[in-house]
Amino acid sequence: MVGTYNPGMVMLSLVVAVLASYTALYLAARTTARGGGIAAAWLMGGAIAMGIGIWSMHFVGMLAFRLPIPVGYDLALTCYSMLAAILTSALALWLTSRANLPLLRLGLGALLMGLGIALMHYMGMDALRMVPAIRYDPLLFGLSIAIAIGASGAALWIAFRLRHAGQRSSLRLIAASIMGVAIVGMHYTGMAAARFAPGSVCGAVAETHLPLSWLTAVVVLVTLVLLSRSGCATLGNAPACA
Repeated sequence: MVGTYNPGMVMLSLVVAVLASYTALYLAARTTARGGGIAAAWLMGGAIAMGIGIWSMHFVGMLAFRLPIPVGYDLALTCYSMLAAILTSALALWLTSRANLPLLRLGLGALLMGLGIALMHYMGMDALRMVPAIRYDPLLFGLSIAIAIGASGAALWIAFRLRHAGQRSSLRLIAASIMGVAIVGMHYTGMAAARFAPGSVCGAVAETHLPLSWLTAVVVLVTLVLLSRSGCATLGNAPACA
């Protein structure tokens, strides 16, 4: 069974990825600029915002994918995939808020963050509850994980280097674009690895789990929040973004 893509939704997934990356770079700088409990609060809030942003990009990409059957998503697995993205983002922000980022820490952080993003992606795929189960091309599966780790390493390094970029939003936008393209690359490589057997059925629909209309509404809401936060960051409106 072969799926197709909605080009408009694919482009939207790229926009969401760039916005999530831009917001992450902004929050990394804000976390670094503060100390004590305030820094911890920014770290927690930043991890939630960044994690949900990455998760939102993933599911916009999922919504862009059309199978010739009704689909839905298992609510528990969908929430777990979001949690994986938030925890991964917390690790990223914590690493970039440190005074230094030696090569060993960068490598370990890239590995853990990349595996976290891959876990989020494949949990989200499993939330379809396909019968029979989705199979994956080993080469593309491995490549998607390698891209996730490589993209994570680049993202950590960029975020660390731009911590003191101040209001240089143009520089941050370039970096966010690079990060966004890398995140999208991982997602669609993982999607290309998926193999759906002829006659497959989506078990999440049969079990009346998360309807597609609900997921669409959540993703649209998160996208609007990302737009507002990125706008605040661009304008340097700290009170509105806090």
